[in-house]
Amino acid sequence: MSIVVFGASGNIGSSIRKEALSRGHRVTAVTKNTKLDPAENLTPLNADIANAEDVAKIVAGHDAVISAYSPGLRNYPAEDAAALIEKAHQSLFAAVKQAGVKRLIIVGGVGSLEASPGVDVVDSDFYPAGHRAHTLRNREILRSLKRGEHDLDWTYVSPPLEIKAGDRTGQFRLGQDQLLRDQNGDSRISEADFAIAILDALDQGTFKRQRFTAAY
Repeated sequence: MSIVVFGASGNIGSSIRKEALSRGHRVTAVTKNTKLDPAENLTPLNADIANAEDVAKIVAGHDAVISAYSPGLRNYPAEDAAALIEKAHQSLFAAVKQAGVKRLIIVGGVGSLEASPGVDVVDSDFYPAGHRAHTLRNREILRSLKRGEHDLDWTYVSPPLEIKAGDRTGQFRLGQDQLLRDQNGDSRISEADFAIAILDALDQGTFKRQRFTAAY
């Protein structure tokens, strides 16, 4: 397939980019100002995801779009990060619709997963208060997709509580709306294995118009 990956230089985006290339897909890797190393089937581009007109031109003619966009949450106050997330996703939804690309996968946040029945992670007593503003915005994006406000074959992917560099094992569990924990109570996955789960969903056509999560 021909795939556009936004946020292609970030920790998760880099793993998605590499996993897609390893499977023989053609990848247009979009970053805001990062230079990527050359690779076969890779087309690097610098662009701002918040510019819907530019995004529509980029995604036109592709089979699918994967967004691992993050404004760099450590660089902004929570309210500013929330506003950037909102602007980026509204631009993305408008652009893919204009370009006629139906398949969209969004890497979202953990906060909208259920930590316990009826209680989302973002509303739990262990979730950092300083992260609530942008996490609530991410949850609202998921809710808007579930309400059918965007006529797309979307998939929203939530990571577990901990995701970082690690081995590519191919061994993990999938879930949908509940936070996954292992026998020790840990909720974690490597970026490489998370990328496998995302590309599996794309290649196999699973979780259309649904959210899923992956963890050990």
